[in-house]
Amino acid sequence: MKHGFGLQYILLAVISVVLLQSCKDNWKWETVTAKGAPTARHEAGLVAYKDKILLIGGRRVNPTDVFDTKTNTWTAKSTTPIELHHFQPVVVGDAVYLIGAMTGKWPNEKPLDKVIIYYPEEDRYEYSHQIPEDRRRGGAGAVYHNNKVYLVGGITNGHIDGYKPWFDAYDPETGDWLVLPDAPDARDHFQAVVANNKLYAFAGRRTSKKTDQDMALTSSYGNVYNFESNTWEAVTENLKLPTERAGNSAFAWNNEIIIGGGESVAHEMAHNEVEAYNSQTRTWRHWPSLNQGRHGSGFAIVGDYVYTASGSGNRGGGPELTTIERLKLPTDVDDKSDDIVDPTPVYKQWHTVTLPFEGPETSEMNLDNPFLNYRLDVVFKHAEKQYTIRGFYAADGNASETGADKGNIWKVKFTPDLKGDWSYSAILYHKDSIALKGDLKQAEPVAITNKEGRFSVIASDKDGVDFRANGRLEVSNGYYKFQNSDKYWLKGGANSPENILGYVDFDGTYRMQAQSREGEASVTGEIHAFEAHLKDWKAGDPTWKNGKGKSLIGAYNYLSDKGMNSSYFLTMNILGDGKDVWPFVNPEDFTRFDVSKLDQWEIVFQHMQSKGILLHMVLQETENETMLDNGDTGVLRQLYFRELMARFGHHLALNWNLGEENGPADWSPIGQNDRQRKDMAKFIKEADPYKHPVLLHTHSHDPLRSDILDSIVGYKYIDGLSLQQEKREHTAEVIERWREKSKEKGHDWLITMDEIGMWHTAVLPDNEDPNHDTIRHYALWGTLLSGGAGVEWYFGAKHPHNDLTSEDWRQRDRLWTLTHHAMTFVQNNLPYWDMQPEHNLINSKGAYCLRKTDEIYAVYLPKIGINTIDLTHAEGVFSIQWFDPLEVGELQTGSIETIKGGTVSELGNPPTKKMSSNKQDWVCLVKKNSKQAKK
Repeated sequence: MKHGFGLQYILLAVISVVLLQSCKDNWKWETVTAKGAPTARHEAGLVAYKDKILLIGGRRVNPTDVFDTKTNTWTAKSTTPIELHHFQPVVVGDAVYLIGAMTGKWPNEKPLDKVIIYYPEEDRYEYSHQIPEDRRRGGAGAVYHNNKVYLVGGITNGHIDGYKPWFDAYDPETGDWLVLPDAPDARDHFQAVVANNKLYAFAGRRTSKKTDQDMALTSSYGNVYNFESNTWEAVTENLKLPTERAGNSAFAWNNEIIIGGGESVAHEMAHNEVEAYNSQTRTWRHWPSLNQGRHGSGFAIVGDYVYTASGSGNRGGGPELTTIERLKLPTDVDDKSDDIVDPTPVYKQWHTVTLPFEGPETSEMNLDNPFLNYRLDVVFKHAEKQYTIRGFYAADGNASETGADKGNIWKVKFTPDLKGDWSYSAILYHKDSIALKGDLKQAEPVAITNKEGRFSVIASDKDGVDFRANGRLEVSNGYYKFQNSDKYWLKGGANSPENILGYVDFDGTYRMQAQSREGEASVTGEIHAFEAHLKDWKAGDPTWKNGKGKSLIGAYNYLSDKGMNSSYFLTMNILGDGKDVWPFVNPEDFTRFDVSKLDQWEIVFQHMQSKGILLHMVLQETENETMLDNGDTGVLRQLYFRELMARFGHHLALNWNLGEENGPADWSPIGQNDRQRKDMAKFIKEADPYKHPVLLHTHSHDPLRSDILDSIVGYKYIDGLSLQQEKREHTAEVIERWREKSKEKGHDWLITMDEIGMWHTAVLPDNEDPNHDTIRHYALWGTLLSGGAGVEWYFGAKHPHNDLTSEDWRQRDRLWTLTHHAMTFVQNNLPYWDMQPEHNLINSKGAYCLRKTDEIYAVYLPKIGINTIDLTHAEGVFSIQWFDPLEVGELQTGSIETIKGGTVSELGNPPTKKMSSNKQDWVCLVKKNSKQAKK
């Protein structure tokens, strides 16, 4: 048993005893003997209306059954207009609103596009307001409060996937829809309640049939929204449910939130447990268990009783019930307690923990420099690991919104990689240049609040491309891999515009001068606005300062929706291309940082990570690599690096790039030397607590490139190359050469093809190069089948939408499609991290082959002809399938289905009906057929 968990189990046992003791022997549910019976159903809505109980919807189209609590009689009323299920009905005046429902068959149900209203007095349904397309979901919690219907959680794609933490307010009068801050946890299949001006969301799950986890991901903790402060409260240990379940019912009574029924993987029978959370004492207790466990129904209060009816008696779809039972509501609840313990916060693995500290009042331009003369160190401890994380000066703590340049708040951001119990202790030091000094003995500790604490970490609730679903990227075997897993990751994305942070909605951002040198993309006096991507911003996405940032957030939405997962950008281009990006208060003082601007950068970076986009941070350009400390890693460079690490190092997918075209060049002859380059890499690697990959962006051709790389290949503090290649037809050879050199030195480099030449042309817009033929051949497939770990696309300098002026990634929409298509083939079909390029196995000029000997071969053929593969080194029978690099589709069978090892064999032709021309390229997958080999 690991440290800390024994006590947790003991406490749970004690809590269970206390809960059980609270039940009175004479306090029980009673099954009501009713006249008539409702239509058996589950996933329905149950709600009290005056002195009656309405049973609405459920699987199939059902009548609306009404139970009269005075006569104990069921009466069938009108059927619903369509099949309606997975909703929590709410009463608004003389109507019942059905919002956030689904329709259709399991597991591909669809959320409704409109609100449906039922009028009990008239026994009539009607369609009402449109639900915004990007906020539609079912299985959500719904409550009526302050003249609004609040909808929290839910799932967008039936039972397949798409569970959400969304929170919205809907005005039944006007139909207005307001997107509110996301809940801390995503969940579906649950019910929400309101008590004491707070919304409570307990139980539920994250339904994911896509991963065969239909019911497995039950929610452990509740979420609480405070309507007075308009914020979600911190998730704390006392919000942990005694019994995890979904499909539950919920209601509020006095100061208690009661959770009953439900289903889970714990047992086949539906849950009958009823448990109550006291919002005043923050403790749980048992209520009497239901006579019949059930899920997919609800609770309804009429008079002195709470009722429940219908539902399913087992997890899943049956048996569907027709019984109704009720419980006398208690009147002796003790709501008072003087012993409320400060609860332990609960965070999630791979989610960022942000801790604020109040310290001395200061400002960005204070004579006593807060960036240089203060140092916040926070030690995070787990039973298995310890981190020391640098904090940073945060002005008023909300500078992204206020634009503040002064205040007394410091912060630290930490991303926990282990579940379980953590503690932290913080010290704010003060002394001249203490931010750079290792010896803290002479420094003066400064009083701060919140300097010690504890929290616990539970499993992440994210899925899909969100990095919080997978963890931190590292380098292994020359490829990206998620830490502590066997899951590898390929990169594909945008290298341009490199000055994307020169964006109009960031504070303190402007172009210093609109001029460019020969060999550099031309610019104007305008910085980026990305207006073409305003339409890609979605309700619920982040903004700052009353709606700023939408177009940049939208741009990254578009890139992610196209399947791209990386973005290359400069964090400083003073003296370089664009001259519009820097983290400083002004581009002349390198010791003062713009807090509000960097907070706004962080909003964008957080969103990028949630959309699965790696932060490829390029720290400098060749024109400014000696601007700080004359190229040394001295005071200014150290301060610059440490500030970026403190503010952004917590992100899970991040590269530190030592600099674009690093080293002397014809157009910039004064560059960093070998020692300075190594010192810089060593400092970053040792100062970064997370050990993110450190890469070097190369020059475009030899010998200029090789003169620099020969001196650093094998250097342990550099993890690989961000490759620039002038002539695209040599891409594969260059990647192979430097991979092989690094292996020989015992330090296998990760190499990504990040800037393809020629510099003036590079990757053209779709209207100039519709299928990007040479890019697709040499740069894309040449990289992926030659040991490269991914690609980023550079837009060149002499065409519209270039490297510095591009405002619309849709100008290269086809490029992203082709790139994602190739990445998907490699990721889904090849153990590429365990394969080697061996192009000479194929007889065709310009062909590529990535192989795992005697197991699998991926062959790129630039055109169809008499293509052969040399399998003389292999044994057994191999199947042949074809992949079309131009069209999204499945693997296909060609003219030859199998070949034998031990020979040089023809590969045949791809499917005839797909062959528009023998000049079209194809990819051939040759894979050992173990069953046929045995024969």
